[in-house]
Amino acid sequence: MHATATWTSRSAVTGLALRLRTWLPGLLGRFMRDDDEAFLCEARDLADLERRLRRLEQGRSERFRALPGLP
Repeated sequence: MHATATWTSRSAVTGLALRLRTWLPGLLGRFMRDDDEAFLCEARDLADLERRLRRLEQGRSERFRALPGLP
């Protein structure tokens, strides 16, 4: 069987571009988040999110104390 070189179809290239356009922002967002944001983004539902927030608030008390100079 004789095969000839053909260009990729335009729809295949457009589909690839669409997938990359939706995938790249999510990938960049994962690298730009700090540990706490990534921990919260892994929550599966509202109850899980509330548990994770409580765990963060209890975990590092120095981060949630009053700022110096404020009453």
